[in-house]
Parts: sequence; C-alpha cells; structure tokens
Amino acid sequence: MTMLRRVQSERRFIWLLPVLSTCLFYAAAYIASSTLFNVAIVPRRVPADLGLLLGLSLLLFALSRRVSLFLILQALLIATLYLGSAAKSAIAGRPLMPEDIYSLEAFIRLMGPVGWLVAGIPCLLMLGLFIGNLRFQGRLRQAALAAFAGLTLTAGAGSTGLIDWMDHQWGDKPWDQRENYVWRGGTVHLLQELVRMAAVSQPAPDAEMAQAAIARRIEAADLGPAAYAGRPRNLHVVLEESFWDPTQLTAAGLSQSPLDPRFVKLWARAGKSTAMSPAFGGQTANAEFEVLCGFPLAQGAVRFEQPLNDDLPCLPRLLQKAGYRTVASHPNTPGFWNRQASYDRIGFETFWSLSDFVQDDMTSIFLSDASLHRQVAEKLAGSHDPRPVFDYIVTYYGHWMYDLDEKRPQAIETTSHVEDVARYVSVMHWKSREMMDAIERWQREDPDSVIVVFGDHLPLLGHNLAGYAESGFLGGADDHAAPDVQARSTQTPLLVIDGRNGPLALGAVPMYRLPSLLLDLLGQPQKGIADLAAPPAGLSLRPLPGQVVGFDTDGAPFLCHGQDRAPPCDQVATWQADTALLAQDIFAGHGHAGSWPGDVASDLLAKAK
Repeated sequence: MTMLRRVQSERRFIWLLPVLSTCLFYAAAYIASSTLFNVAIVPRRVPADLGLLLGLSLLLFALSRRVSLFLILQALLIATLYLGSAAKSAIAGRPLMPEDIYSLEAFIRLMGPVGWLVAGIPCLLMLGLFIGNLRFQGRLRQAALAAFAGLTLTAGAGSTGLIDWMDHQWGDKPWDQRENYVWRGGTVHLLQELVRMAAVSQPAPDAEMAQAAIARRIEAADLGPAAYAGRPRNLHVVLEESFWDPTQLTAAGLSQSPLDPRFVKLWARAGKSTAMSPAFGGQTANAEFEVLCGFPLAQGAVRFEQPLNDDLPCLPRLLQKAGYRTVASHPNTPGFWNRQASYDRIGFETFWSLSDFVQDDMTSIFLSDASLHRQVAEKLAGSHDPRPVFDYIVTYYGHWMYDLDEKRPQAIETTSHVEDVARYVSVMHWKSREMMDAIERWQREDPDSVIVVFGDHLPLLGHNLAGYAESGFLGGADDHAAPDVQARSTQTPLLVIDGRNGPLALGAVPMYRLPSLLLDLLGQPQKGIADLAAPPAGLSLRPLPGQVVGFDTDGAPFLCHGQDRAPPCDQVATWQADTALLAQDIFAGHGHAGSWPGDVASDLLAKAK
C-alpha cells in the first residue's frame, strides 16, 4: 500500500514538471526579449498566452517518451516563439509568421553559418526531437493524440468563425504585426495566424468568376488606347538593392546628399519620382514580382517561394514573344528566393547568377555594382544576338549589413547615433556613383534605349527602426497610421529615362504599374495581364498588409483599412477583391485570364474599346 501511494505521488509530481518548466522558460524568454530587444508582451495579456502555451506543453508532454528530450524541445520551441519573434520584430518590424517557412531556406543561405546556428539547426533539432520522442502507447497518450488531431480538424473546418472569435478576443491589426504580437503573446499570435491561413484559403476561381472580375476591372479602370508598334528599343531595368535617399534622415546631420550629384540632377529632372514598394527592409523578390508581372502584393511571404504556374504572361514573356532577348542577372546563388525556377516561369530565357560572374571586385560577399554592370555588358556584347534585349539586373552590393572596405570606405560623416545609418549613407555614396557610370554608358552607347532604375525597398536601419525613429521619419506613436507616413514608408527613388527624350516625371508609381508603362514606352501594342490590375480611374493604390495607402485624383494621400467602405475605399475594396481573385487564377490556378492573347480577357478588352 505504501508502495502504491509512492507511485501515485511520483506520477502527480511528474505532471508538475511541464507546469514548472513552462513557467520558468516563459519567464526567461520574457525577460530576455524585453532586455535584449525591447519587445515585451503586454502584461495583462500574459495569462491567456501562458495558459495556451501550458496547454500545448502538457499535450506535448503526454506524447513524449523521455522527459529530458521533452525539456530540450520545449526550450527550443519557446526560444523560437518568443526570442525569435522579438529579434525579428526588432530587426525587420515583424514577428515570426506562419508564411516565414517559405523564407527559411533563403534566410539560411543569406546568413551562412549564423543562419544555420539561429534557424537551420534549431528547426532540424525540433523536428527530430518531436518525431523521435513521440510515444503512442497508453490510453492517455492516445487520447492526447486524438485531442490534437480533433483540434486541428475542428480549427480547419470552422476556421472562419474561429478566426472571427480570436480577432474579437485578442484583436487584429494586419498592418502592424509587431503590435499584434505584443498584445497577443507568442503562442496566441502564431496560433491565430495559422487559423487565419486556413480561413482565407480559397479554391481556384472558375472561368465565370474570372470573366466577371475582368469585366469589372475594365469598366472601372481607364486602360487607355493600345500603344502603336514602333521600332524595337532595348530595355535596361536595374533593381538597386536597398537604394533610398538618406537626406530624409534629419538626425543624420547631412550637409548635402550622399548620392552622386549626377544622379541628384537627373532625378530632379524626373520630378523626384518614386516607386512604391510592397516590401520594407527586405523581401526583394516581392518588389521583383510586381515589376515583372504587374500584380500587387500585400503579404509577408515571398511570392517566388510559393507555387507558380508555368509560362506566365509576365513582362519578360510578352517581350520574348515580341522578339526580344530576355536576360536576368544577379550575382547571388540561383536558388535564392527560388529565382531560377521563377525567372524561367515568367519568361526569362537566360539567367546569369553567381557562378556566371568573376568575383573580381568584392566587398565582403557582395560583387560590386561596377563589376556587375561591366560583366553584364561584356556578356551581352559578346553574344552577338541581333534581337533587342530586355536587360534586367538585380544588384547585390548595398545589402544589409552595409559593408565597407578599403576600396569603398566610409565617405560621409553623420551625427546619427545608429551605426547602421553611418554605414548605409556611405554605401549609398558608392552605389549611386557606380549606377550613374552605367547609366551614362547606356546613354552614350545605346541612346534610344529605355532605362529604368529603382530601389527595391527602404533599408533596415537599426533595431526597432532606430535610424528612422531618431529622425521622426515614420512618425510617432500617435500618427503611425497617417496616410502620408504610410506612403513614404514605401517610396524609393525611381528614374525612367525614355531614350533621347530624357527622364520622365511620373510622381509616385506603385511598382506593379511599371510593366504597363514599359510596354507603352516600347511601343508594344499588346495588352498584358498587368492591365487587369489597373486601379480605378484617377487613383494610385499601394496595397500593404491589412490596408491600402493611395493618392486620390487631387494627389492627396488616403488610407483604407479592413472593412472601411467610405469613398474611395468602396472602390478600393472591389479592386482588391478582383485583383486577388485574378492573381490566384493566373499565377496558381487554372489560368482562365492568363492565356494572353486570345482568351476571354482580351476579348473583353477588345469589346471595351
């Protein structure tokens, strides 16, 4: 009898272990996140978050064979959920999200050994520990497994109602995931966003739905007449990594622009036009997707990392069908952001990547822009291909952490207290010089060509956006949702040179509108899928997660959130729904609107004219 009581007492004690470990690890993660990254969960939200984490921990404990392995797995999970989210929030402004799984490989490649240390190895360890430590014997474990499976199926089946309830309980600001995280907690936040993924998942639209969406877009947008075919001209498009105008950082104490005076003068002739990017601080490939395919993105996941149909009628394929040679160049590994497969699907016939370039002028791991432009020019000239060329270049130098060296040293002094700002300003000095050298060569050797240069996104400048905060560039706590603040957080320099006609004054151009503009400049008469994403007449729209920032017919900025239906947000909501449906159909669905020309979309366009 005494032995039985002892066994029962030990069993009760063993179940105290996951309770104690959960509380201990949670407290440690909370303190570390607050101290190291200044990211702290709102205290009154801790009980619900800790309670949910405890429930999941008890479920995991019930399915575990060995206590020691459970504790290691639990520590890794909590460190990932809380320290990982805090670190990502401090650096990139967003916590860990379910769609980050698509970017895991790219992150590891970019960060190298550090990426493996902080992400790759922990993920492999957690997967191995979870699978290796599972135990299915015993009624309790089988009941726990059944409960887990039932919870998953129930969440999937009733995800729409469940996410509505969760949003009511814990709130949702999709345009500010950092705030969502601190007001929910790591476990609630990740679970809530996983349920949201299930809730918003929709089957591919059918032909009737696609045709109806196309008809609405043609009626609402002023697509203009088709361009007249002209003499083919070369097209040079350069995506400049993290390229931006640092003079907007008032706390940096810059007496003059660090950008090359030749660029400043040329950009002024263009009215300081800007490109409005879907990304901030990273995710270059999403800016690429918009510029190449002409459909807006408002998501955290990188589109190239998600399924894409073959033979997509994006800008490279349209130009290829018009007789152009289509070449993409980027001195990085070809699989980064899944570029190799994606470039092929959207119509590039040639992709020159890392192994195609001589690493002869390096700053850290980055090939200089000067060497990149020179080598691309040599390759194009050496091929002796008589066709006009679409020459698309993605630069690499200038990527965070903004490396400098003896050849490209610190050139500009700043008064900023943020180390990233001091390095970044000098990097822009060198980048703009090498960019202008390439532009002047094109203007000299290929004066009729169309030249496009733009920054892919604003740079990362210190933890918790410190470089912007000290200058008040992104506003304060009370005006973070102001339309003008949201607009400028998307805007990078844009320079479009129409051959001998010179730079064009375009104002603020959402990146997804560039393909239509370029087809017109090249005198290409065909309509592309980008025309189906044209905003309602008179509006310029930049979708962002959970909101749309735009400019009305008078050029005044406005902001539309969620279910806002006051004009012009009523038109914006319809446009967003239609473009999302058409994007799903064209890029990952049945392609009813994408087989261009001769499909239902081109027929409707012809009737509209």
